Amino acid sequence: MRLDFVEICGFRGFRDVARITFGRGFTVITGRNGVGKSTVCDAVEFAITGSIDKYSVEKAAKESLSDYLWWRGEGVPEAHYVIASFVDDGGKPFTITRTRETGCDHSPEDIEAALCGGPVPDDALKQLTRTSIIRDEWIAALSLDLTETERFDLVRAALGAMEGSEAGSRAKEVVAAAEANHAKDEAAYETARARLADRLTQQSELQTALTRSGDVSSALQVVAAAVPSAPPELTAQLSAARAILANARARLGRMSEAVQLGRDMAAAQDVYNNPNAVAARAAATGAHDAAQREHESAQKAVLGAEQRLAREEEMDAVAASLALLVEHGESLGLHDDHCPLCAAHRTSEEFAAGLAIARKRVASLSSGIQAARDDLASAKANARELGLTLQKTATTVQAHADDLRRLRAQEAAHVEFYDHWHLDHAYIQDPEGLELAVESERDRLIDLERALLVLEASQAVSRMSSVESNIAVLRDEIEKLARAVGQSQSAVTAAREIERSVRRVSAEIIDERLAQISPLLNELYQRLRPHADWRTIDYSIRGDVRRFLSLKVGDGLNPQFVFSSGQRRAAGLAFLLSVHLARAWTPLRSLLLDDPVQHIDDFRALHLVEVLAALRSDGRQIICAVEDPALADLLSRRLISTATQGGRRVDIELGPLGATGVVLEREIYPMPVGVLRGVNSA
Repeated sequence: MRLDFVEICGFRGFRDVARITFGRGFTVITGRNGVGKSTVCDAVEFAITGSIDKYSVEKAAKESLSDYLWWRGEGVPEAHYVIASFVDDGGKPFTITRTRETGCDHSPEDIEAALCGGPVPDDALKQLTRTSIIRDEWIAALSLDLTETERFDLVRAALGAMEGSEAGSRAKEVVAAAEANHAKDEAAYETARARLADRLTQQSELQTALTRSGDVSSALQVVAAAVPSAPPELTAQLSAARAILANARARLGRMSEAVQLGRDMAAAQDVYNNPNAVAARAAATGAHDAAQREHESAQKAVLGAEQRLAREEEMDAVAASLALLVEHGESLGLHDDHCPLCAAHRTSEEFAAGLAIARKRVASLSSGIQAARDDLASAKANARELGLTLQKTATTVQAHADDLRRLRAQEAAHVEFYDHWHLDHAYIQDPEGLELAVESERDRLIDLERALLVLEASQAVSRMSSVESNIAVLRDEIEKLARAVGQSQSAVTAAREIERSVRRVSAEIIDERLAQISPLLNELYQRLRPHADWRTIDYSIRGDVRRFLSLKVGDGLNPQFVFSSGQRRAAGLAFLLSVHLARAWTPLRSLLLDDPVQHIDDFRALHLVEVLAALRSDGRQIICAVEDPALADLLSRRLISTATQGGRRVDIELGPLGATGVVLEREIYPMPVGVLRGVNSA
């Protein structure tokens, strides 16, 4: 999208119709100071936005800028209007007409849709003209002379809407809604507190009236003594007293039961600790110990008899085997004077004597087995008798142990009863003292019950109960409202934290977007060469909530304070051109410069021409208004003109009656191919 033409009539210094057609590549406008070069830029800005932003003061001496938008000199224009026409790369035009009488023929939304695209910044049309038109008077003011926060805001706005901007707006809306809800909760909380204060005043007045009644006053004292830890409200005291009365009655019954349990336990202890019972337990224990010793001795005797019988049975088995051997040897007899059993040489007499000795040995081995069996039977019978005696004594001892166990269980149950009903342990062994305490507690409960009856019969107490009930409701309401206030305050805090987080994230995104300006700024700065020694310029961003963008040269020096007027303008041009080139939200490829070389020496003016030539070679449309005809000629030669993107030269002058007009328009044709080779050959 590029500027095609501007047509002006009755606007500023142009009384008559003037139409300036722009070259698709570049246009150089020249004329003396004051002839209306700036009005061409004003017309483009006015057509787009409906205003002119270069005047810092809109009203002075009861007049405003709108009073000077249209022709005020001699003569009457045939109309008052401004037309700015744009054309895209496909040749499709978009024309804006703005008249004094009817305004603009397009809505701002239509103009924004045609000239902007993608995520656009806030007040997009204003940002479009601010970054597309570089005016002489704003070069330093919109760059080096800005504060660091203003400079950051300018760059951020020029770069377009950032990712997360919608989240930032939503976060602000959430904060506003949370704050409104918190204010609403606080108002409700304060209203409830005012109502509570009114009810507390009524309560105080009724309390004073109650203390003046004798019976009621005495009853109040009884109740207060019964519930010393209860809240001061009468309703709360009566409720606590009724609860205490009911609990005390139940406790009184348990105390009476504890008296009987104590007496039963004392009787059981007396029986168990009786001297005869103690002596009987000692005798039973002694008899059990003696029976146990005798039974152990009998068990040892049985074990000895069993061992003796085992030996005798073993010897009897040997005797039986020996008898068989003797009988076998006797039946065989000597064999060749040798013993048939051991093969020893024996005579008949010696063999007969040996058989006799063997029979005697057999008789000796088998003689003790019957006696051993008789001794074992006797020992077992004695052990059985002693075992029965031991069992009887053990039963007696166990009966005494069961008596002790039952007594200890009764004592433990008594202690557990006291613990369960929170009775005083001092009375565990003193049932008579507990009975006296029961009588005292019964009298106290009778007095408390009478006091409650007196208070419940009083109308003043009824009114007090109503007021205190209302107070209790209000306090509950205030507590809920206080929680609501706390929650809404937490919500406000959380919403603000979310907003800060969104702003921090947005700041990080902005830092990334701003990083694309740095190489552009440095390249343009180096091309314009504002200073002979400081060849580069750096920018830095700081701050989380308030953001600052500072420019530094050399060893961290601020160019605003060390550069001359011309150097500041050259550095400012580099800054504004880098902002213009960093835009990604507009298809408009036109750059308008209104006399950018004021206060700049010829050396830096030549560098500016080279920078504009480089921008032109990048396909941008350059429209530059200058006062010096020689500089206009240089621009016409250096800015590239092609067959499809030609250049134009426009001269304007003041005509009759001070009206501005176009005196010369001519095309700047491309340089013929090979023209320099022809010159060299000549």
